Amino acid sequence: MKIELWKGYSEQPRQNRFLASLNYSHGLLTVQIEYSKLDQSYLVVFRAPHYFRVMDEGDLLKFQSQFDTPVFANGFIYQIYDSELINYCYNEKCEILEKEKFNHFVLVTDDDFIDVIAFDDEPSIVAIDV
Repeated sequence: MKIELWKGYSEQPRQNRFLASLNYSHGLLTVQIEYSKLDQSYLVVFRAPHYFRVMDEGDLLKFQSQFDTPVFANGFIYQIYDSELINYCYNEKCEILEKEKFNHFVLVTDDDFIDVIAFDDEPSIVAIDV
């Protein structure tokens, strides 16, 4: 498993981020992340995600303990390569889709951890002044 800050969006403030809203409707997942010390918010949109879940970062202590340094401190969206979640989605689709086209994204706030699996797709991100 390899984790990197997602290269699809360069401006990623670091801390004091929180989940302002999460909505899934008509196959569209929208997540709004706000920064308490900035007058800015980010709207992240996934078209037809295969899978998503929201967890409290405190419920991921075992996952986070495998890293020597804080991996998720440098921004709000990351990409994970060769993850167990990709393997799960690939197997649940009876291996009929190309595994290398599954993308695992993680949206991170100070309290929340949102996994999103997309197939052959990347999110759209819009910065919003609040």
